[in-house]
Amino acid sequence: MSKLYEEIIAEFGKKPLRDMEIPIHITQNLSKELREYQVDAIKYYLANKETLKKNHLMFNMATGSGKTLVMAALMLECYKSGYRNFIFFVNSTAILEKTKANFCDTFSSKYLFANEINIDGKRVEIKAVSSFGGSDENAINIYFSTIQGLFSLFKEEKENSLTLEDLQNHKIVFLADEAHHLNSETKKSLNKSEQDDKDGWESIINKAFNSHVDNLMLEFSATIPNDKKVLAKYEDKIVYEYALRKFCLDGYSKRIFLVKYDDTELKARFLGACLLSVYREVLARENDIELKPIVLFKSESINLSKENQNLFNEILQELNGDDISEFYNNIDDGDELFKYSLEFFIRQFGENYTNVLAEHIKNAFKEIYQLNANDNKEVEDYQIKLNTLEDKENVIRVIFAVDKLNEGWDVLNLFDIVRLSSAVAKNTAKTTTKEAQLIGRGARYFPFGCGDEKYKRKYDRGISNQLTMLERLSYHALNDVEYISNIKKELKDQGALFDEAEGILELNPSQKAKEITNKNEIFYVSNKKIMLGKDYIFDASKTKRALECIEIPYTEHKISNSEEKFDDENSSNIAYKTLYKVGEKIEYKIFAKAMNILKINIDKIKIYNEELESKKDFYDKVIAPLNLLFHKNQKFNDPVIRLDIAKYILTHYKEQLNKDSVKFEVTDFTTKKLVDIGSRKIIKNGNCSEDGELIFKGVENSPYEWLYYDKFSTDSGLEKEFLDFIEENKEIIDRKFSEWIIMRNEGFSEFKIYDNRKVATYGEGFEPDFIFFGKPKEGADLGYLSVEMIIESKGAGFYLKDEWKEDLILDESILNKKVFTCTSSKNIDEKIEFNLYALPFFFGKNEANSQEFKKQFYEFF
Repeated sequence: MSKLYEEIIAEFGKKPLRDMEIPIHITQNLSKELREYQVDAIKYYLANKETLKKNHLMFNMATGSGKTLVMAALMLECYKSGYRNFIFFVNSTAILEKTKANFCDTFSSKYLFANEINIDGKRVEIKAVSSFGGSDENAINIYFSTIQGLFSLFKEEKENSLTLEDLQNHKIVFLADEAHHLNSETKKSLNKSEQDDKDGWESIINKAFNSHVDNLMLEFSATIPNDKKVLAKYEDKIVYEYALRKFCLDGYSKRIFLVKYDDTELKARFLGACLLSVYREVLARENDIELKPIVLFKSESINLSKENQNLFNEILQELNGDDISEFYNNIDDGDELFKYSLEFFIRQFGENYTNVLAEHIKNAFKEIYQLNANDNKEVEDYQIKLNTLEDKENVIRVIFAVDKLNEGWDVLNLFDIVRLSSAVAKNTAKTTTKEAQLIGRGARYFPFGCGDEKYKRKYDRGISNQLTMLERLSYHALNDVEYISNIKKELKDQGALFDEAEGILELNPSQKAKEITNKNEIFYVSNKKIMLGKDYIFDASKTKRALECIEIPYTEHKISNSEEKFDDENSSNIAYKTLYKVGEKIEYKIFAKAMNILKINIDKIKIYNEELESKKDFYDKVIAPLNLLFHKNQKFNDPVIRLDIAKYILTHYKEQLNKDSVKFEVTDFTTKKLVDIGSRKIIKNGNCSEDGELIFKGVENSPYEWLYYDKFSTDSGLEKEFLDFIEENKEIIDRKFSEWIIMRNEGFSEFKIYDNRKVATYGEGFEPDFIFFGKPKEGADLGYLSVEMIIESKGAGFYLKDEWKEDLILDESILNKKVFTCTSSKNIDEKIEFNLYALPFFFGKNEANSQEFKKQFYEFF
């Protein structure tokens, strides 16, 4: 038997389905934009309604794919079709309360409907009801219940409550979430000896569903039980299928990385998770991404969880810089996440990074920012906090749990799950499956960026772009070989862990490359970024903009002890704010005193090339011009108040300086000989075939004789388009150059260039996609290739972000059309003239915005 969606395609046709428009009564009445696969799910529902008209449907969609938003869309469609009464049911009270907020709480950040729902010119309300006796004809009336609650309700009918008899008078849409729990009796028909306390649930729900001929049953589940009878039951009901494997491969999830610890002491796992969490926190802040990464510590029992929480707080209390040093000294060379976090922290915080981190961790993860979600009572009390962890006002950073969050938990900013268990004996198949389900929930993607790409991974190439850390979930566990193997298998079976491996790809020069390099030396232009230790260079305008975003709390002093007090009353109401220029309210000598108290040393601080000569110079150029928001009743007549305000401003300045300061210097561009011109080995991700052979992803054998290496990466079709463009125009290049070659830059460090202009992108670097080397015909007797050309391919959507790269390479005062000189490596008395050029970005062969590239390409060649 075919699945329902296959029958729908046969009846409706693929093209009509593809061309179908989602009605505006759905799109305009949702608070969130539908993703492509959610649109497809709704299209299949509408196509079924038009063709097969099945009234019992299953949406088999991956964890994290937004099934609840699809439900909301279908509720709007059902209302349009005449339905007014809905029953939403699920097996868990926790999920029930969360969904009730999603559907009914207009103040919830996860409310799924528009603020005002309008269908056919009439306002439609969403109402939670206790019965359908007084249903509002102009509303979506929803009865919320657990499966257990419905079972009890219909099994032991009570006065003034919903009964099976009541249902006969209404056509109802049943929405069953986590519907795989509704199959106990179907399974029992295979195994009569199986008994459990869920006996009767399925039949009671079926009676309710069958109470009216027009009722609809819409089931939603990520995991249909792998049971013959259950699979047969759903075969003609699965209207849409979006498997976890496809969900992950399409880029809608975080990638999962296992972090293994040989140290059996829990302190190592506690500290490892906190360090990676801080790494992500600071990295996000550096890139103007608002993120509070959550850490989940998972224990085997409630008692152990409480003990582990106490231990964590004891470790926090005693934490110091030596603990950080010891942790990093003991990491294995293969722990790339920790290796890169260490490099990042040193760049950010300098030599004193260990002490800075210790203090930050102690403050960021202290007890008031922790939540223990173990008891039933606690889970109910903490539902709002657990399901709004992404909200600004939610301060929770750490969660301690056992297994209450394996199902129905909706969180996007969970980045570290730590298994605190060390008991090998308890590594049963059941616990491994539960753990994998929890990891799958944590793998929900945290959206950042803009446009369609906001909700998808952008940096799968690896660690070369550090923002890949915001697309990874780290699962921390003791290095128990059997357990790690089991959890990997379970995750792969679910489709949440990619079957990837890193391997060494060997690149060999093409025949033409060998011939050219045997006769000629190759030179290239590059520069370096050199660390400066404790010198600080900062962009004054950027720092000013950041500081002017802060608001100064109302400040006063108690006469008895001059103790500082910040009153937050009305602090968020703009009507209570007034803009003042700092220099007009607080004089230099007050700031000079505050700088002494906070130990701000001005000697080594520069605004690019301009030295700040004194604290007065710093005050005049940086502080005094600031326009800041103060409470409208703020008084400035007391010097103690002015001093505290100055300290508040300077504390934020120090934070901004640590964030935006550049502790390095970029050198001028110079010419160097390319030494490594033979075979190269690079590390690439790949997939393992069944026989264990590593197949590298996105790697093609080169059909181009002029391409330097015999293989090349195609991270997108754009690189291939560029190579095809060169192949089509090689005769034009041949007219000007007697010998030439193009190298696909596979992340070769020598070709990385850094922006050395005194602008906001100072010190940022990139590796151009392609490098052209050639010898003009008029210089045919030279023993080297005297021309280099930098070429970068770019997807149009990335242009605004990367425009600075094009500006840099086309800057004729820095790189483009510049003549460099160097000494011949063969004869120290011989001076070599080397010409560097660059072309505008290549956007594609047939793209209109590639016209400038083509114009300059043809003019040059």
